[in-house]
Amino acid sequence: MASTTNKVRYGLSRVHYALYDEDNRTYGTPKTLAGAVNITFDNEGSQNNFYADNVIYYTSNSSASDTGSLELSDMTDEAMIDLLGYIRDDTTGVLYEPTTAIYPTFALLYQIEGDGNVMRGVRYNVKLSRPSEEAGTTSDSVEPNTKTLNYTASGRDFTIDGEPVNVLKSHITNAGDDLATFNAWFTQVVIPGTAVTTTNTGNTGTGNTGTGNTGTGNTGTGNTGTGNTGTGNTTNP
Repeated sequence: MASTTNKVRYGLSRVHYALYDEDNRTYGTPKTLAGAVNITFDNEGSQNNFYADNVIYYTSNSSASDTGSLELSDMTDEAMIDLLGYIRDDTTGVLYEPTTAIYPTFALLYQIEGDGNVMRGVRYNVKLSRPSEEAGTTSDSVEPNTKTLNYTASGRDFTIDGEPVNVLKSHITNAGDDLATFNAWFTQVVIPGTAVTTTNTGNTGTGNTGTGNTGTGNTGTGNTGTGNTGTGNTTNP
């Protein structure tokens, strides 16, 4: 088991997105968003202080939304179609951006390593704004141009223990006992209060059937081998 605490965090990787179906209120299977360089999270919540007896008597905090940016080395055509509303033209094959493009909401999943454990997180209700793009001429040294996606993340309503809860984000590390949830993180969108679906991959053994040997000579007696059927071993991913 990994250490339970981190002194530092580093190493962004395994960024995924899962589109949200507004009609059925379900998430699709997470897809890889390759080439992650950097990600930022800026809390847009507020803190309200109530004063009594000349002191702060009560403090309430609101974490209504996050804003931030995701820097990528580039985006695949599939990601541009899914997240930025681009369309593939069947006639010419070009990928074009209509002025009426609608940006869908999706869950943003990611992994951040630390010196003690690995953290996997998700923002549940993310929408992008139109990205900035940059290109420059080559020189003596090659400096890759990146693409920065600015986003807003707000809460999404889930039912947890029978109660409606608006949830902005969640995370898990590999330092606890819930490794089934940790291991399933990029195969589905993990929602608090909803059991994780695990898929078992069974390895089925091959049955070996014995061959009967017939004796030769003074009326040999045929011995028939007995088929041994292998037993499938099921392993958890």
